Amino acid sequence: MSSLPTTAAPDPHPRHPLGYLVRYRLQVLLGVICLVVTNGVAQASPWVVKWIIEGLVAGSRPGWLVALLLGMAVVQGGIRILSRVFIFNAGREAEYDLRSTLFARFCQLDGQFYRRYRVGDMMSRLTNDLSSVRALYGPGVLHIINTVFAYGVGLPMMLRIDPWLTLWALSPYAVLLLGTRFFARGIYGRSREMQASLASMTSTVQENLSGIRELKSHRMEEQRARVFGVDSAHYLDRAMRLAGWRAGLIPFMGVGAGVSLVVTLYIGGSRVIAGQLSLGDLVAFNLYLGLLAWPTMAIGWMLSLWQRGISAWHRLVEIIEERSALEVALGAQAPAGAPGSQAPEIRVRGLTVELGDKAVLQDVSFTVPAGSVCAVVGRVGSGKSTLAEALARLLVVPAGSIFVGGEDVTDLEVGLLRDRVAYAPQSAFLFSRSIRENVAMGLAPGMDPDHGEGAERVETAVGLAGLEPDLDSFPDGLETVVGERGLSISGGQRQRIALARALAAH
Repeated sequence: MSSLPTTAAPDPHPRHPLGYLVRYRLQVLLGVICLVVTNGVAQASPWVVKWIIEGLVAGSRPGWLVALLLGMAVVQGGIRILSRVFIFNAGREAEYDLRSTLFARFCQLDGQFYRRYRVGDMMSRLTNDLSSVRALYGPGVLHIINTVFAYGVGLPMMLRIDPWLTLWALSPYAVLLLGTRFFARGIYGRSREMQASLASMTSTVQENLSGIRELKSHRMEEQRARVFGVDSAHYLDRAMRLAGWRAGLIPFMGVGAGVSLVVTLYIGGSRVIAGQLSLGDLVAFNLYLGLLAWPTMAIGWMLSLWQRGISAWHRLVEIIEERSALEVALGAQAPAGAPGSQAPEIRVRGLTVELGDKAVLQDVSFTVPAGSVCAVVGRVGSGKSTLAEALARLLVVPAGSIFVGGEDVTDLEVGLLRDRVAYAPQSAFLFSRSIRENVAMGLAPGMDPDHGEGAERVETAVGLAGLEPDLDSFPDGLETVVGERGLSISGGQRQRIALARALAAH
């Protein structure tokens, strides 16, 4: 099966997390239109209440205004639901795109990347960090737009009723805006710390579960439980710090809204008593202030969502912008000996491979003639596996050191090269699928492992790998599911299945 092509530069992607919403702009636009209508109806309601109160004070019974108010409430509720459907759906679709981009990037990156990043860390980014960005796409975007419209419509209506009262009512909000900047910086920093701690804890869990047999055989249960306890306690500490910052922000905003309400009742009530403001105006003003109270208090929550989402986005961008060390030359070509022809000659000249600060291979040279068989032997740690990985270009190799069919492998497209080089590692990894499906992963795309040429190649590969004698011991033959990582079968059987998978590719 062909490898995914390795690119010299990361795939183009938006520079801002909201850029993933651009392709769903129609849904977002419909959501915004619904929010405009919802806010328009909501902002008109206090004025209708004002008319009702003034009518009651004058001695009339404005029943039609009451019916109008009820109808407006029903319309507002229905359209508010639609606004959430459109915007939340767009956020989910954008999350899907981002998840696909991340997974494709994981498949493209080379072995050096996976030596630096732990599996648990990558899983945490693909799940928890992505969830934080998705919260930014959905509730974050919705409430930001809602707040803008609430102030854009409500504030002019309050100014129309009484500019002086509006100034006093909103004066506490100036202090709130300064305070939120302080909280926002703290939430961002604590979010980064908590997400890194969660990634470390996830890695510990993944490693312990993957090595559960070794853990039990060496009686390391208590020792590994203590290690997990330390990681879990560290995560708890970081989560509590973030919770403290978030818990302080929302009450801080609530106090400001409460102070604003008290100021409005005191000053507005005094103006009503003095005859400078009607009772209907004061009630309408308080309703408008109430409509602004939740958006104002929600600013703290939105800042928390925003900071967590931006923090998570930066962790995801680290992966998306990660560059593979396996560069693809411009004008890449297929190696000599395309699939279906004679195997090409392999020449190694002065090959040196360094992993970190250690030279694992140094000045290695040999030639394997086309169609011949070559065995490499040596002591443990001498670099045999590293040499095999270098031939398959799973490692970075210097130019002019490995030639396949007379072509320098650094000038060949990686996917095309691996179509000609099958690699079966000593530590065989099997997927939790049937034996047939594991072997068939070596087939070319589009081949059916159950019929025709695909089925023949699977059976031929099984025979060449010496796996046929073991099939009778499996309950369902080739259809036997091997279980998680193939742990339900022996190590030798795992290696033969992996070898059959490599042979099926050629």
